[in-house]
Amino acid sequence: MVTWQGRTRGGVLGYRIFVFLLKHLGLSFAYFTLRFVAFYFLIFSKKKYIYFFFRKILHYSVLKSIVSIYRNYYVFGQTLLDKTALLAGFDSKFTFDFEGERFLREMKSGGIIISAHVGNWEIAGQLLKRLNTKINLLMFDAEHERIKQYLDQILVHRNVSIIIIKEDLSHLYEIKNALARNELIAMHGDRFLEKSKIITCCFLGKEASFPYGPFYLASKFNVPVSFTYAMKESKYHYHFYATPLYILPSVVSKPEREKTITDLVNKYARETEKMLKKYPVQWFNYYDFWQIDA
Repeated sequence: MVTWQGRTRGGVLGYRIFVFLLKHLGLSFAYFTLRFVAFYFLIFSKKKYIYFFFRKILHYSVLKSIVSIYRNYYVFGQTLLDKTALLAGFDSKFTFDFEGERFLREMKSGGIIISAHVGNWEIAGQLLKRLNTKINLLMFDAEHERIKQYLDQILVHRNVSIIIIKEDLSHLYEIKNALARNELIAMHGDRFLEKSKIITCCFLGKEASFPYGPFYLASKFNVPVSFTYAMKESKYHYHFYATPLYILPSVVSKPEREKTITDLVNKYARETEKMLKKYPVQWFNYYDFWQIDA
């Protein structure tokens, strides 16, 4: 079984290349080069799991699945460029629709927002300028201290910071302190490392596993939760979605807490399904998500 290894393709070099293209050639030219990059990956990358998504989960034809993989690669590259452009202040062409913004405004005493590897999650930081609220993005250690250091150098909007998830659990103190300052904690809820605790539920018609940690944190710190997604709708336009807040009840027993967390995971799965049914080519998990090799 191929599980996620806590690492996304690329690294600091990839971000440096993006910044160079944006500085010297502009976003439109960078988009143009992506067409060839996406075609290269379509030919030479391992497509087993993304093909499974289109062919077996969404039940596309063979031809439509292959075309969708190309579109998926192209849009994924665009989201990486868009994220870098916005964080570094290189481009002001982007426009946004904000659906559910009022729910995040209700998090006046801090809260947790959970997204997924769909759309362009990091671009949601653009919204937070409107809220005057600091957001703390959680990243796995394997996704890299060096990337964090490089992004810190180019970040323009300083209401965004990064907390590295570490094995010694020191990140829990940073999360606790951030919530005490009435800040927001943002993380993904659709990936986990091997040997991590998981919760299994039905997702797009098949059983899938989700990490226990993000949902446990919401219960542990007893703060409101919103599921958020930023989906690319056209060349320079995004649609931001935030769900109504889930206020977790205070629980005293372990069985009650487990039930609360399980219910929250199921709600998260349903909201993420809605996004994928509306934006099917913006699914960016390229590993054995449904454990077909198990």
